Amino acid sequence: MPGDPLAAVPTPTGPESEPSPAPSPPAPPSPAPPSPRQPLSLDRQGLLEATGGTVIALIALFSSDDHITLADHTIPLQQQWGVWFIAASLALVFIDAELATRSRSREKARHDREEHRRQREEDSRERETHEANRERNRAAEAAERQRQATARLHGCALLGGRFQLNPTPANATRYRAFLALMADVAGPEN
Repeated sequence: MPGDPLAAVPTPTGPESEPSPAPSPPAPPSPAPPSPRQPLSLDRQGLLEATGGTVIALIALFSSDDHITLADHTIPLQQQWGVWFIAASLALVFIDAELATRSRSREKARHDREEHRRQREEDSRERETHEANRERNRAAEAAERQRQATARLHGCALLGGRFQLNPTPANATRYRAFLALMADVAGPEN
């Protein structure tokens, strides 16, 4: 139309004219894979062992290290060899501390798994006990309802017999009241 005010407005074309899709919710983060143990990730005992070994190695380095004594025999060493023996023993101290730390970590993990398994078994036993108690209570309630229904039937038979043997107005009133009560309990008739 020539007089249409919207005709003069240019309509955009191209990718910017398309409506943008609604942003999708971010994907849930995937669980991080277990990180491998870092070398020399020592626990408190391991740090204590490594620190003690380092102190002993430093003492040995700065004291006389020109011989080794084994079973009352002294083996002389050149000064440079003692430094290498100290460095090797220091490496062994750190390796031993790392191995001991890993052993304690595995033992703790095993203990935690065992404790978790024991807790699951205990929870399972508690659930079974709870379910058995609930079933026992249901059975007791059903037995009590059955006993009450049987008692009502006995009462009805007794009142019916009294009324048939002695149709007095008092027995008739009791019998009608009992029948009305039974009709209320049984619900409306079809």
